[in-house]
Amino acid sequence: MEKSNETAVIRISRQGSPAVLEYGLETIGTPNANQVILNQKAIALNFVDVMFRNGTFPVNNFPVTIGVEAAGTVESVGENVKDLVVGDRVGYFFALGAYAERRLINASELIKVPDDVSFDQAAAIMAKGLTARMLIKQAYSVKKGDTILVHATAGGVGSLVSRWAKALGAIVIGTVGNSIKKSYALSHGIDLVVALDNEDLTESVNNFTEGKGVDAVFDGVGKATFNDSLNVLKTGGTYLLFGNSSGVPDIDNKVLNDRKINFIRPNLGSYFPDKASVQFAATEMFDALRNGILGEINPTIYSLSDVSKAHQDLESSSTKGSIIFHI
Repeated sequence: MEKSNETAVIRISRQGSPAVLEYGLETIGTPNANQVILNQKAIALNFVDVMFRNGTFPVNNFPVTIGVEAAGTVESVGENVKDLVVGDRVGYFFALGAYAERRLINASELIKVPDDVSFDQAAAIMAKGLTARMLIKQAYSVKKGDTILVHATAGGVGSLVSRWAKALGAIVIGTVGNSIKKSYALSHGIDLVVALDNEDLTESVNNFTEGKGVDAVFDGVGKATFNDSLNVLKTGGTYLLFGNSSGVPDIDNKVLNDRKINFIRPNLGSYFPDKASVQFAATEMFDALRNGILGEINPTIYSLSDVSKAHQDLESSSTKGSIIFHI
């Protein structure tokens, strides 16, 4: 086996705890007509990776390489690939198989990364930034004067939603899992941060809003936050449930209907019907990064060989902001 055809990869042969993540080498093939080989410089860790690993999402064929997001340079291209050349800087936000040094990937999945955006930044914000943009500009159009509640505001998506919404003129209430993360969340310029380990969400929000409640809830947590969030949402307000890291909540449609709640479960892919729409959204996201709206993107970096530890830290809520892997 030629050295040039070897790539470091993380595979799972079964689903389960972080211990099922195995570091090894495999041979990489040649790209077909519509593929490229991508040399990955930064690989993202997302909670969806945990769900692929632990069995929340079914996997039918093993072994499999998980991970869905990374950034790097094009190493070689298939014969039908016309809009990419060797050396192009690119990234992607949802293509299974990211936990690898080099990989084959369809050219249609790739988004061009500007020269002034680092690979670390691109991998840290591609999925999270596009999700944040979708949430506040498409699924719900945040406007000046809105009061919104953002859960897990010390996390990747939550921190970007909070910052971007503040830039649009919203009043932002954020939650964090524990008081240790409170100062970090406040550094985003959030108006009120509630630590859920020792503060009551309903009481805190009602005191802050003088009982008026919030116009919209952005919830990537799910079961653990759903009922209290519904309590502080105005009649006729919007509830955006875009994740369920704590489990899927029990949803009473009668309550939603009686209170005229606009309940949305937005999916990123449904807002991107074609590649042009993705590139447009990415360009706007990179502009927001460039203009300081998204703040300083300084992800926590792990070695890909320490992937099990990174998964453990993410699941124990001991991490802040975005996490990426280097080879």
